[in-house]
Amino acid sequence: LNRGIDTAEKLRLFLEPPQRLPYDPLRIAGMDRALQRLYRAISREERVGVFGDFDVDGVTGAAIVAEGLEPLGVSVVPYLPHRTEEGHGLSVSAVDQLVAQGVTLIITVDCGVTASDEVAHANRLGIDVIITDHHLPQSGLPDAAAIIDPMLPGGSYPFQDLCGAGLAFKLVQGIYEYHGQPWATRLLELAALGTIADQVSMVDENRYLVQQGLASLAQTQRPGLLALYRLAGVDTAWLDAETLAFQVIPRLNSAGRMGHALDSYWLLTTTSPEEAGALAQRLEGLNQDRRDLTERAVAEAREEVRSHSASGALPAILLVASRGITRGVAGLVAGRLADTFHRPAVAMAMEDGYLVGSGRSIPEFDLFEALTGCQDLFVRFGGHSQAAGFTLATDKLPLLRERLTAAADTALDTRDLSPTLDIDAEVKLAELTSDLVRWLSILQPFGPSNRQPVFLTRRAHVLEARYMGHAGQHLRFKLREGNDEWPAVAFNQADRWVSGTPYMDLVYSVTIDRWRGMERLTLRVQDFRPVAG
Repeated sequence: LNRGIDTAEKLRLFLEPPQRLPYDPLRIAGMDRALQRLYRAISREERVGVFGDFDVDGVTGAAIVAEGLEPLGVSVVPYLPHRTEEGHGLSVSAVDQLVAQGVTLIITVDCGVTASDEVAHANRLGIDVIITDHHLPQSGLPDAAAIIDPMLPGGSYPFQDLCGAGLAFKLVQGIYEYHGQPWATRLLELAALGTIADQVSMVDENRYLVQQGLASLAQTQRPGLLALYRLAGVDTAWLDAETLAFQVIPRLNSAGRMGHALDSYWLLTTTSPEEAGALAQRLEGLNQDRRDLTERAVAEAREEVRSHSASGALPAILLVASRGITRGVAGLVAGRLADTFHRPAVAMAMEDGYLVGSGRSIPEFDLFEALTGCQDLFVRFGGHSQAAGFTLATDKLPLLRERLTAAADTALDTRDLSPTLDIDAEVKLAELTSDLVRWLSILQPFGPSNRQPVFLTRRAHVLEARYMGHAGQHLRFKLREGNDEWPAVAFNQADRWVSGTPYMDLVYSVTIDRWRGMERLTLRVQDFRPVAG
């Protein structure tokens, strides 16, 4: 009821998505032009370049297009940019490299709607470009053969929140229907990974893609995913969106953050178990490096925030820059700051006279709109309301700080920026039975717009508290109510714990930990506060 599901019909549609899904791709503006050009490429046996992004959404989207086109006889050349050496988005050099490999059509995935100059360069070389993107356009649109972006007007598509991989799937779905052939259900594995990774709303068609994709991922035959499952300790019998978000997707993302995203692309698409094993091991090492670097960068960023606010209240927007922040972890640092201080935050990597920034926001503040007001300062920028990035000459940082702070002050001046938690119900620990957890599980998959239920319990008795994690940054509790005990974990909250606290109020979600065939309820703590004995 709290979430607007207040009739039996709404509940039925939520739990059992209608058979009309997935929706007709031709209802997306620009899809008809894209399919006509793609059909011509197939008929003429053209070589097609697929240009993705270096995050999991872009990587899985590129793999979807490649795996969708290759059975139709298309020779595909994948291209994923290097985060540090090339940066985000289509570039002139990437176009030139694809042309040198014989490409006559380029399909972008998860990018391209702001690439007017790059598309114009491709056009001058006689190369057509089909853009699939879900980011906000800036002034003017590229002169592409077709642009598929739900943010653009003109279509009748009933759902506007598909991620890059979701749009890539719609393009492949469209070309298969154009040919009167069924599309491969294994593509849903990739669409589900991209949808979960990009944290788009987990409702409507996204919910369908993830539900169907999870069923396929549990039975996947992809050697790369199987190798990654083994290293991450994933039990496919209990695979869910949370497992993918915490155990699989960070490993896939580590390639783009710490190395080259092509490693993740080849891991997802390889048919060789030997190659899969080697790539999985590489991602495992990169992920550990990413975790270590992130913790150090977050510590530096928090210290910078505290030093800037030592003489007064926190500013409405947080901007931090240091040598310890790299492009690969800047977004993670910004996200951690935004979560901790409940303010929009921008973390910037310092690189040879330039700052490469990545920002994360809160629902009350449109970060993309604020950056648009500063676009005259940037070398480049892009994104959407809750996540955006830019490149800036270092000497322009004071002016950027001034403008963004003014924009945040105006937008957030009358709002209370104290962090808040939406709690679904106050319960006693004794009410947390296995039956309740299994009943709640039918609401899965969880994600934005369909978050996991959150509970409050007051005055839980703390029997034991231990630090865990390679840097001691997490907490593990043993709690008691009556004669029963419950385990609980609190991630990245160790610095708030006061040793010897006998009781605490806690806000948490409930999960089932499974180990060697055994199940145990575990509380995943989002916040806690000590209570006097």
